[in-house]
Amino acid sequence: MAKSKIAEPTDAQLAIAASTPSHQLAGAHGERDAASQHRALRSLLLSISDSEPIQTRRPPRAPAAIPLADDRRRLERDLHDGVQNELVALIVTLALAQEDPKTPPPLVETLAGLEARAQAVLDSVRNIARGIYPPLLADFGLAKALRVQAARAAVDVGLIGSAPRGTAAAEDAVYFACSEAIQNAAKHAGRGTRVALRLHYDPGSLAVRVANDGRGFDPAHTPRGAGLQNIPDRIEDLGGTFKLASRPGHGTAVIISLPWPAPADHRR
Repeated sequence: MAKSKIAEPTDAQLAIAASTPSHQLAGAHGERDAASQHRALRSLLLSISDSEPIQTRRPPRAPAAIPLADDRRRLERDLHDGVQNELVALIVTLALAQEDPKTPPPLVETLAGLEARAQAVLDSVRNIARGIYPPLLADFGLAKALRVQAARAAVDVGLIGSAPRGTAAAEDAVYFACSEAIQNAAKHAGRGTRVALRLHYDPGSLAVRVANDGRGFDPAHTPRGAGLQNIPDRIEDLGGTFKLASRPGHGTAVIISLPWPAPADHRR
């Protein structure tokens, strides 16, 4: 029997696959030797079954423990240029294998399941990359990124005020502080909670208040989680101040003030 190979995905195919749902991936038909298919499939199955879940634990507080904005951008780029592209190539290869007329029907079904899993992993990696450093924050600044975050939140969030472009470190700190406060409200403040997010800019400084009308708590008797502890860590590293105000039945407010110098690259 003559041997044939599945065509390698081109750069154009990879670019289309990166933004196209998996069920739309179609096109070039190729052929692959059956033994090679089974060896590749067995290797892929073993690599998935042998993978270990990632365990996370917050390290002790140290000045270098919080990634700077530049580090976050680098991590986002590494995920995009490395892991995401590899997953896209895998998805394209699995789709082409399903289209191969020589692929046995039972194997097509298995490949389709693996393609769906790979697509789900790709979606998760993309979400992680956006969380590490959202493109909107880099491209359009704090106010725009927070408006999008508010629209996606699991609670009702109203945003008042705005802010000019700041340094990458300052925008990064405030964005993630506000995101953490919104997420805490969604998790702990109770059903029907509303959040008010206010930005007040004075030349050289920015004041931020994130308040919810939820159930509240007693800060003196409630330990802070890692996410909430990271807020003052980030803000104080930039010369700012942080205050948490809450009591049972009266909601919670996070109040931040920090220097807001203009960025060196004069972004707008």
